[in-house]
Amino acid sequence: MLNKKSKEQLISLLLLGSVFIFFVYLKMNPESNPEYVELSSLDTQTKVHEIRLSDSQGGSSSDARETFDMSNFCTTSRHAAKFGRYALRTRQLVDHGLKFQTTPQAAMFLIPGEYFRLYSESTHTSRFSNGVISPEGVIQSQTTVSSGDSVYYWKPGGSKKEEVKGPTPLTLVNGLAASKFRGCVFTIAQTNASDRVYKVESLTFAEDGLVEVAGSYVPLTSNGYLAVLDQYDGGSDFDEAT
Repeated sequence: MLNKKSKEQLISLLLLGSVFIFFVYLKMNPESNPEYVELSSLDTQTKVHEIRLSDSQGGSSSDARETFDMSNFCTTSRHAAKFGRYALRTRQLVDHGLKFQTTPQAAMFLIPGEYFRLYSESTHTSRFSNGVISPEGVIQSQTTVSSGDSVYYWKPGGSKKEEVKGPTPLTLVNGLAASKFRGCVFTIAQTNASDRVYKVESLTFAEDGLVEVAGSYVPLTSNGYLAVLDQYDGGSDFDEAT
């Protein structure tokens, strides 16, 4: 005869076995589980959000299209629109990057993604201050060029390998460039100080033990805010369609 304690242990084992068998049954037959049916009936839907720079910002309805598949992580059209505005602003405003080497001590507090300010009084060039001088001496440039402006110049297609020359003053006679500048491409040397903000893209050790810092240009608004986030929540600078 089983005593009282043995009977209680046997009943407990039978109950645990019943619960286990029921659990296995639910796993093998999910259609009998109401919660499973409800989740499986949820439908996912992929939407397309089109966005471009407005005509006033240099955009056009005939611009080339680029597709970003955000279906793995984007859950709202608002999220997708913010990403699109940021991507367009970056393409519009971030126009150059830089690399330089510094000591490990000077770079020890920098990590990729951080911002740093670079102040330089060296000679700089601008992509908007370039031009071409025809064989007749006519200057073609987006900016006004005057006699005496300091320029770097290079003559392509010569019989021998030509090197970039300058900086040297540009000589104009009756509005035409002097003979040595004719048939050249040039850029105006700018000696004003440069004060810009950059974002760290990478940090690598150079062979000589220094740290090479690679950064991308970060334009700022007149108020000192990131220009790529201007109208980040929407505005007249963008044309959008869902």
